[in-house]
Amino acid sequence: MKFLFICVHPDDLEFNCSNLISYLTSTDNSVEILSLTQGEFGISLDQWKGPRLAKIRKKESINAAAINGVSAENVYFGDIIDGFVKYNSEALGYVLNWLNKLQPDIIFAPEPYYTYYWHSDHINCGRLAYYIFRKKQNLLNHPLRSLYFYTTVKPTIWWPFKDSSHAVRALSFHRSQWWLLKKVRLFYPIEKFNLPYRRKIGSWKFAERYRRVYRKGKNPAINFILKVILGKLSRSHTVNPPRSHYTVPDASTPFGQKIAQLRSEN
Repeated sequence: MKFLFICVHPDDLEFNCSNLISYLTSTDNSVEILSLTQGEFGISLDQWKGPRLAKIRKKESINAAAINGVSAENVYFGDIIDGFVKYNSEALGYVLNWLNKLQPDIIFAPEPYYTYYWHSDHINCGRLAYYIFRKKQNLLNHPLRSLYFYTTVKPTIWWPFKDSSHAVRALSFHRSQWWLLKKVRLFYPIEKFNLPYRRKIGSWKFAERYRRVYRKGKNPAINFILKVILGKLSRSHTVNPPRSHYTVPDASTPFGQKIAQLRSEN
């Protein structure tokens, strides 16, 4: 069985899926990772933004993936710019091309609807995965068997574990993100604490939560009010940096020109 874990930033999976990925790689399954961006804007210091930070974060991601048993040749990076993952036909074609190249059986992606993390990149990545799985399987060379969402608040399956040290160790490789991860590291055991689900999965201390998506029926209804809230939160600065964050010191470089173009399209 071939699993593909899709994320939008190089450190997303270590926080959300470390224990499941580690288990899958310890069995006879193939596991690959696709980060749609290279995390070019994952820092507040302008002089580090862009290709310089991307190079660092790619190396960090490969080292962290190795802790979970995923080899470097199975870690892929897209060239969508951090902060500019869109839900449109161009992005749809882009993800479809990756899926046709990698041909996974089962994919994991960030929850786009029932989530506690309303970053627009995450939301749009999940929406693309959902739309492809439900509506565009005919465009895939290798049909998808299943889609699961992480960062969900409406889980249907749980992956239990006893100790948080494994995931924290994997997270520690993302040193460029320590300004954020030193807070996330404290939040991790709280977010994964199993108390609400003990009746379902037993007395495990922690659990990763996933929502299975079905091609027909059985999916939670997404009502109009939730769509409105989703839209407002995804455009807020609660988890999304302000527009001013996506700037670079030298706008004359190819990367700077690309950012100027993307900003003008927003």
